[in-house]
Amino acid sequence: MDKSFSNFQKSPLKLYIQDIFRANRSHENKYIYEIFGMSFKNIMIHGVITCVYNKTGATTNLELSDPTGTVQVYYDSTKHNLNVPNDKLKFLHRDFATQYRFGDDNMDIKLKMLDAISSTKQNVLNFEEGNYASIIGDIFIDDIRNIRMVSAYQCEVTTIERDIVWLEELRYLYEKFYLWYKVE
Repeated sequence: MDKSFSNFQKSPLKLYIQDIFRANRSHENKYIYEIFGMSFKNIMIHGVITCVYNKTGATTNLELSDPTGTVQVYYDSTKHNLNVPNDKLKFLHRDFATQYRFGDDNMDIKLKMLDAISSTKQNVLNFEEGNYASIIGDIFIDDIRNIRMVSAYQCEVTTIERDIVWLEELRYLYEKFYLWYKVE
C-alpha cells in the first residue's frame, strides 16, 4: 500500500466550497487530495441549494453555494450511509409484529426506533432550491466537462441556524488549525 493512501484524514475534512477547487490531487492516488499540508479523501460542506436537476427516483444533482463559491453535487441515495436494505426492513417489521403479539414491556421504545429506521427509507430526495444542506462525499472530476464535483453519500436538509453555526466552526478551524497545520 502506498504511503499517501494510508496517511490521510479518515473522517471528512470540513471545508469551504472554494477549497474543493484549491485542493491538489495527490500524485500517488487520484482519490486523495491535499490542502493546508493535510491529505484527505472525504469532505463535509454546508450551504444553500441553488439548483436541483436531473432528479430520478434514487439520484439527483444539486448546486450548492456557500459564501466562497458554488459546486455541483451528484447524490445517489442508494449509497446513503443510513440506507437500510428492504429485506432487513421487512425482517424488522415481522420481528416487531411477533414481539407485539407476545407483549413486550419495551414496545413504545421499539416502535419509536422502528419508525426512525423506516423514515430513512422515505423521501431521501426532499431537496428544494433555497434549502440549507449538509453534504458528505468525495471530490471527483467530471471527465466530460473537466470540472470538479462532489459525489455525495450523505445529504441532509438543515436550517439557517445550523448553517450559521457551521460557518463559525469553519472560521475557528481555519484560524486555529488549518492555516497553521504543519506536516511532521
